[in-house]
Amino acid sequence: MSTARSGWHTATISIFAVAWLVVSIFVVSRDPFLGLGVGLAPIIAYLLVRYATARVLAVTVGGMILLGSSTDLGPNKIIYAAIVVLCAMISGYRLVKNPPPYAWAFRPLIWFGLAVIAIFGISYLASPAGSDLATFGRQSIFYLLIVLGPVIGLDSGRDLAPRTVYAIIGVIGVIAALGFAADWLNRRGVTALPFGRFILSSLVLPGLAFGLALVMVFHARSVMARVLWLIPIIAIPIAMLVTGTRTNLIIFIAIAVVLGSIKKARVPLGRMIVLVIVAGVAGLVLFPIAVSVAVADPNFIANRVTALVSALTGNGDASQSFRQDQAETAAEMISYSPFFGFGLGYTVPFTVDSPLLTPLRLGWVGTGLVASFIGAVSVAVWRGARAYSPTPASTAWWAFLAICLANLIFGTPLEDRGFGFAIMLASMAVASSFNASPNVGTATARKTVRASR
Repeated sequence: MSTARSGWHTATISIFAVAWLVVSIFVVSRDPFLGLGVGLAPIIAYLLVRYATARVLAVTVGGMILLGSSTDLGPNKIIYAAIVVLCAMISGYRLVKNPPPYAWAFRPLIWFGLAVIAIFGISYLASPAGSDLATFGRQSIFYLLIVLGPVIGLDSGRDLAPRTVYAIIGVIGVIAALGFAADWLNRRGVTALPFGRFILSSLVLPGLAFGLALVMVFHARSVMARVLWLIPIIAIPIAMLVTGTRTNLIIFIAIAVVLGSIKKARVPLGRMIVLVIVAGVAGLVLFPIAVSVAVADPNFIANRVTALVSALTGNGDASQSFRQDQAETAAEMISYSPFFGFGLGYTVPFTVDSPLLTPLRLGWVGTGLVASFIGAVSVAVWRGARAYSPTPASTAWWAFLAICLANLIFGTPLEDRGFGFAIMLASMAVASSFNASPNVGTATARKTVRASR
């Protein structure tokens, strides 16, 4: 009986495999990219179900490649969105079926996340100007990552060692910074590089990696690892500052945020001063080389510095005037739909370099819910650090949060295409570090006893 059943299963799988191959060949003849995706779907699905690393890389690397373009919603982005949802479903199931010790601190995220997802739909339906479904799909991917990212990160964190997660963040942060510089210079027509946008450009992703690197230089176990962490500390500021934009100066806020006792996974002031001097000297040596390679106009950086000095001295510049005009126009539009905004499916007909872009899209209700979700993540990190012990990942989270808050001066960090990825990577790093903490067992037991009283 068992032999017959085994043979029936083998025959069924064989028929399914042949049928899938035929369908894939047919789709390839119509659309090679889509056909390749269909053909590899079973293998990809197996890897996503089986390995946490596959889920993390599929969401981050796949997203940074596919979502870097500003093209309309196409098959590639639809497939990617489906992969994100699939990864979140797998991780969510694993978290519910076998919750890790640190899961108690993050349980409130469930209700905040559901509320945020609900407000996306409400804002779309409540749009007073009408919304386009394709635009909604394209825009909602980035906001959906904010909610689903922690689900994937919290689950994957228990399967990966902290040093592995930290290394992933460092590499992705440097690549994102290089991508930002290449895209920014190309869009302004001053690039000397033979390429423009090659990957998703982001400000907050490099900010997360920069904050983590500042801590890991003094908390990595080996001397070689500490030396390697100098790379993002030097490379990220050079890549960001070569654009000459003052917005990128906010990443240096991380230096002040990570100061503190070495026992609390922070950096003492004396050591930070030494690090800043060493990294600063290296940066001064390498910065002119980077400018000569990346910038075609030799006067570009000088003009940008002049504009920066003018803005800092209170004389203002054209950029500030544009931002003020954009904010006033956005505020007027918000008054027509203050609660739920114009929805993610509405194309704003003008540039909005202002934090008011989020209320314009989601209304004040939606903005408050998204802010509450991020606040809930912060509370969970704080509670976890108190129960287990502070870690480089928890310190990097506060540096990342400070950079995002400072970014409100220039615009909303929620519209940064790397924000969702940063949330996922940060939550994965925090989960991994909590899971590796020697206090995880006693802290979980203590919380269980308190909850039962």
